[in-house]
Amino acid sequence: MQHKVHEIKRITYEIEKSVHTGNKVILEKLIDDMIKTCEGIRGDIQAKKSALSNIKLDIINEIKFLYKPVLKKNYYEGTYLEEFSKKRTEDLKEAKALDIHNRFWQTYEVMRGNVFGSVPLELIHKDATRRLMGYGWDEVTVKVIEVCERQCSIKELVEFCELNFDHFLIVKEKASESEIILHYQV
Repeated sequence: MQHKVHEIKRITYEIEKSVHTGNKVILEKLIDDMIKTCEGIRGDIQAKKSALSNIKLDIINEIKFLYKPVLKKNYYEGTYLEEFSKKRTEDLKEAKALDIHNRFWQTYEVMRGNVFGSVPLELIHKDATRRLMGYGWDEVTVKVIEVCERQCSIKELVEFCELNFDHFLIVKEKASESEIILHYQV
């Protein structure tokens, strides 16, 4: 897929050149090439989705969470996540919600995902909620989705989630060993 992304960049550059020179014949051909390349990417994505169709899910609940948004696109670069983690802990301490947050997350093993700060809204006091929201946390609805059956690796489950959910965590409930996807409606 990376090759196709580079192809889109090349075509975009050529389109800009063609617009500048005013050559409508080449411009139309380039637009056709762009459409064909984008359709190829869509086809690749659809093929991946259908290859992962052996995952059986069941939405079992919707819960309100407080969620600390990640404010950087490439959050793995540099020390952003380390700083984010320190700020998240500081926010929770100041709101007197750190203990509740930690007790909740100790019942789950976070396997993968792209959410790095959240706590169920019903577990914390209104004052803590108000303070956290003042620190930039958002109230979001989270769909709790049980993985009833999967015949794929965890890597493929992560890929499935990346294709279907913008913000998610894959967790394993320690008590029951069941796998759950938390889909954050951000």
